[in-house]
Amino acid sequence: MAPPPAQVYSPPVSPAGGVPVRPTGAVPRRRIGDVLVERGLLTPDQLAVALAEQANVEGDRRRLGQVIVGLGLATERQIAQALAAVLDLPFVDLGEVVVDRDAARLLPLGLSRRLGVLVLGRTGTELCLAIADPTNVIAFDDVRLYTGTENLRAVVATESQIKDRLGRVWSLSEQPHDVSSYGDAVDTPDDELDVSAAADDAPTVRLVNRILSEAVRAHASDIHVEPQRDGLRLRYRVDGLLRPVMTLPRAAAPSVISRFKIISGLDIAERRLPQDGRTRLVLDEGVVDTRVSTLPSVHGEKIVIRLLTRAEELPRLSSLGLLEEQLAQIRRALDAPQGLILITGPTGSGKTNTLYAGILEILRPELNVVTLEDPVEMQLDGVTQMQVNQRTGLTFSRGLRAVLRQDPDVVLVGEVRDTETANLALQASLTGHLVLTTLHTNDAPGAVTRLIDMGAEAFMVGSSLAMVVAQRLARRPCASCAQPDHPDPALLAQLGLGPADLEGATPRIGRGCDDCGGTGHRGRMGLFEVLPVSAELRRVLLTNPTEGAVADAARAAGVTTMRSAGLAAAARGETTYAEVLRVTPSPGESAH
Repeated sequence: MAPPPAQVYSPPVSPAGGVPVRPTGAVPRRRIGDVLVERGLLTPDQLAVALAEQANVEGDRRRLGQVIVGLGLATERQIAQALAAVLDLPFVDLGEVVVDRDAARLLPLGLSRRLGVLVLGRTGTELCLAIADPTNVIAFDDVRLYTGTENLRAVVATESQIKDRLGRVWSLSEQPHDVSSYGDAVDTPDDELDVSAAADDAPTVRLVNRILSEAVRAHASDIHVEPQRDGLRLRYRVDGLLRPVMTLPRAAAPSVISRFKIISGLDIAERRLPQDGRTRLVLDEGVVDTRVSTLPSVHGEKIVIRLLTRAEELPRLSSLGLLEEQLAQIRRALDAPQGLILITGPTGSGKTNTLYAGILEILRPELNVVTLEDPVEMQLDGVTQMQVNQRTGLTFSRGLRAVLRQDPDVVLVGEVRDTETANLALQASLTGHLVLTTLHTNDAPGAVTRLIDMGAEAFMVGSSLAMVVAQRLARRPCASCAQPDHPDPALLAQLGLGPADLEGATPRIGRGCDDCGGTGHRGRMGLFEVLPVSAELRRVLLTNPTEGAVADAARAAGVTTMRSAGLAAAARGETTYAEVLRVTPSPGESAH
């Protein structure tokens, strides 16, 4: 049982914590937009833009705060704090709060998520609850009706934190007795009919649904279901790294894997060849698009489920972590009528999100935007998207030729993989098209020379290329358990730093807690290197330069490297020095 709310919040308004909620709900004293302007978080012009955006879509019921966050003008936390100030309610960081699990389960998970409410605890005849929208009178009425408790005390929390804590309250990993019962309920099938039947059994269906739901709540990008010698291992990829979740009994493997194949539209009879599929799932957490891949192994089929970001959840360009100058440079390149913009980095570095954020930045009715992808990661409204299909001969180069006959203004090519595609992209960017694409290199200068190495003419690269953006994703310290860090001198030496370089720095590191799964990290930020192709760099490119010559020209132009951006972020406590060393290339590192 959690400690009394007073020990958690200690608000001045009540010894029990929170503020009593009247039957009519919370009544705003001031408008939230005015509070944001007063606090210097928004300018009057930005508020006007947000209000216009809110009224722009007919039937759109988004709250003003949601619109402001969507536009990247303020964070969800800042909006929640302003809303709390408007209503004279306490704001609570749920990462610092002990939640009474029994009290939180007084409301079903689905209802709690729909209302945006988390019951924090019970004191006598009162319930204390965190709510994302205290002006929602119906939410308070539903809580009273379902719990039979009339006396409610409210605090304001962010919607994402409420959803996250609800996920842990109902966490599969914290209920191992349930998992073992699923394992006992399924036996290894003797034939195909039995596999199909077992896959549809209630215990298997519930288990697979819980695996999917928990992965969404954990903000996992992938689910790995792996048959091992002694069991079925389940892991989630969170913040770029795999985390073990549980190991199911070996007997559960056939039915669990068959269940994943059934919901993905794959052939459960085919176990010898890899298969690929995709599906759209409806979970308590919302609608989730997935891409599924199977792989035969010595212990049975392995399945990886990629949880795809939905278009409405895509981060905007302004919220990716770009420095202010970098953001302005990219926007100028996107506003140009033609040119090639290259996004470069290894697999899993966030290139696709940056591509899509760039498209959303310029998307408007008068533009014809066409994409060529392998595969289509997410569907964008107002964009024509085409998927490469090697089996039918629809390669990137063949598809790009077809796209260019469709009168496009903007073309997104998922990846430049060969000389023909590279030359087509360069030619298209010279003939009135803005082309965005990706390339696998370590840094921005390396991308320039890589195009030349692929067979593109240096003068074509110099004439067509508008910008190269290299990027990495670095994990953030967990906000719930972060504390001041004293980096190891040996680590600093590897980064070329000494004690004097830390003067004025405020590095932080996570200790590990329930919120971050004991890792000390939660969430990621982008580290970027933005290289505009200036007139001086074009002159260098005409000499068929080495990567070192391009890098020298970039340094002379004052380009901030990913390593430099990472060190600055670590000094601010936004990531750690160990993460910067892990994810960013060192100066002079080869781009190939």
